[in-house]
Amino acid sequence: MRKDNSEFITGFLSESGSFVRNKDYFAYAELDDIACWVIARGLDNDQEVESAELAAKSVLGYFLQRPSISRYRIRRYLQEAHRVLQAESHRVRLKASLTVIVTDYARVRYGVAGNTRLYQFRNGRLQWQSKDQSLAQQMVDGEEIAEDSLDQHEERHNLLSYLGTPNEFRPFISKKLPLYDGDVFLLATPGLWEKVNSAEMKDGLQEATDPETWIDTLEDVLLSKQEHVVQNYTAAAIFANKIFKTDPQKKWRIIKRVALILLVLALAGGGALLFKMKEAERIADAATGMFEQETAGDAFIAESDYPKALKAYSEARNAANIVKNKIQATLLAKKIRITQLIVDGDTAVKDEQFAKALDKYDKALKEMKGREDFNEPEILEKKEKTQSYVLVMQWKKEGDLLFEAQDYAGAEAYYQKARKLALETSFVTGEKELRTKLDEVASKKTGIDKEKKTLDGDKLEKQGDESYAAQDFEGAIQSYTQAQEIYQEIGVLEKVLAMERKVTKAEEKLNPPAAPPSAGAPAGQPPAAQVNQTAPVNQTAPINQAVPVNPVAPTYQPVPAPQVAPTNQAAPPAETAPETQPVQSPQANPPATANPTQEEAAKTP
Repeated sequence: MRKDNSEFITGFLSESGSFVRNKDYFAYAELDDIACWVIARGLDNDQEVESAELAAKSVLGYFLQRPSISRYRIRRYLQEAHRVLQAESHRVRLKASLTVIVTDYARVRYGVAGNTRLYQFRNGRLQWQSKDQSLAQQMVDGEEIAEDSLDQHEERHNLLSYLGTPNEFRPFISKKLPLYDGDVFLLATPGLWEKVNSAEMKDGLQEATDPETWIDTLEDVLLSKQEHVVQNYTAAAIFANKIFKTDPQKKWRIIKRVALILLVLALAGGGALLFKMKEAERIADAATGMFEQETAGDAFIAESDYPKALKAYSEARNAANIVKNKIQATLLAKKIRITQLIVDGDTAVKDEQFAKALDKYDKALKEMKGREDFNEPEILEKKEKTQSYVLVMQWKKEGDLLFEAQDYAGAEAYYQKARKLALETSFVTGEKELRTKLDEVASKKTGIDKEKKTLDGDKLEKQGDESYAAQDFEGAIQSYTQAQEIYQEIGVLEKVLAMERKVTKAEEKLNPPAAPPSAGAPAGQPPAAQVNQTAPVNQTAPINQAVPVNPVAPTYQPVPAPQVAPTNQAAPPAETAPETQPVQSPQANPPATANPTQEEAAKTP
C-alpha cells in the first residue's frame, strides 16, 4: 500500500472572521493508494444552503466512488459538483470557487475553478502557485498589470469561471507533477491570500516543523494586519515528508504489456468488436446495478439507516449516469438530497450543533413533503427531540448565569428542570453535565449553610458569655446548650467540647456544693444555734424591733413571758426556767408583741 510507505501530514483551520457565517469549507480523504484534498469558497448569499460545503462534499463523494488521478476523472469531479450546485439553486443561484488536489503519493495533479489557490514550496522556496480564473489574472497573463498587484487588484474577484456559472464551465486541470521528499502544499481561500503574501508564507515556513505550526503562524500574520473587517479565511497545509518510491522499470513493463495486447487485437481484427462487447456489458451491468442499488437504498430508508441509504442511492445514480438515464438520475439526486440532509442533521445532533441540526431537519421535511418513500413522522420526532435538547441547553445557560450571580437556589431550579427534560428525551451528555452542575450547587449551598450555622453558634456562645458575666447562669446554660447543638450539627468538635466545659462551669455556679457537717453534731442534723452570751436570759426584747430567726435552729419550747409589775412598782425577779428546758437566745425566738403594760414595765428601772 502506497499510504503505508509514504508520509503525508495535513493541518488546517477555517474561521468566519468578522462574520457570523463561514462560507469556506475544507475536506480531504486519504485512501490506501490515492488521496484527495478539496477547499472551497461560497460566492452566493443563500441563507439555507452552504454552497462551498455542498460543492466540496460532491467532489469528495465522486472521488471516493471512482478514485483516480487522471485528468478526465478530476474534470468529471468538478463538473459533477457544478451540476449539483445548478440543480440545488432553488432560491438563488449557488456559486463557489474550488480547488482540488489528487495524489498517488508519488505524483500530484490539481484542478481549479474560481480563485481559491494552491501553493507548492520546495526546499523552503515557492516552487509554483495556481492561477486564478479571474479578470485580474487574465490581465497579468496579458502583461497589462504587474503580477505583484494581482492580490490587491480590484478585478481579482471578477471571475471568468466558477462552479454554478450560467456560462460554459471551464475548470483548469493541471498535468501530473512529480513529488519529492519534503514538498509542502498550501491551499488557501481569498480571505487568507489577500492579506498574507507569498514572502510571508515562506518566512513562516522556515520556522515551522509541522502543518499546524505553520498554519497558526499564517493566522497570526493575518490578524496582525488589524483590518477593520476580517473576511472568512481558510488554509490547509500538506507536508509530504516522504513520498512513495516507484519502480522505474515497472512503468516500461506496463507499457510493453499494453502495446502487446493492442498488437494482438489488431492482428486478430477484433479489437473494435471486443471493445464494443465490453462496453455493452458494462452498460448492462450498470442498468442492473442502478435498480438494485435504488431498491437497497429504499430498504435502508425503511430501516432508518440513512448513511447506508445515502451510499446506495449514490451508487445507483452513478449507474444511471453510465446508462445515460437522465430521468432516473434526477429522481435519485432528489433522494440523495433528502437523505444527505437527514444524515447531516443526525451528525449535527451528535456534535451538539442543535441549531444546525434543526435547519437540516426542516429542509428535509420541506423536500419530502407529499412523498411516501421517506418516513416523515420519524423526522418530525427527530426535530422535536432536537428542540428539547435546545431547551435543555437554554435552561442550563440560565442556570449558569444565576450560579455566577451566586443565586444558587435559582440555579438549582433551572438545573433540575433541565435535567428532568434531558432524562425524558434521553439526552445523555446533557444529563451528565447537569448532574455535575447540581453537585456544584449542592456543594456551594452546603458551604453557605455551614457558614451561617457557624455564625449562629458564635452568636449564641457570645450571648451565653454575656449571661454568665451578669450571673444569669440559667440563661448562660441555655445559650451554651443551643450553641453546642449547632456545633454538633455542623461537626465542629472543638466547639462542642468548649460548650460542654462552659455549661459545666455555669451549672457549678448555679448549684454550689453543700458545706460539710460540723464536728460533734449528729449526722444529718444541722448544728444548734449559738446562744448569745451577751444578752441576759429571758430579757425582754426591745419594743418594735424584730429579732431575726435562725432558719436552721431546732424547735424548742418558748420561754414564758415575765410577769408585769403594777405601775410605779418594781417588777419581781423573773422565774428561773427549769433546768430541763434549754435557754433560747433572744435572736432564736420570734419577736414578741409588746403591749402598753409591758412597755411601761420595761421602762421601770
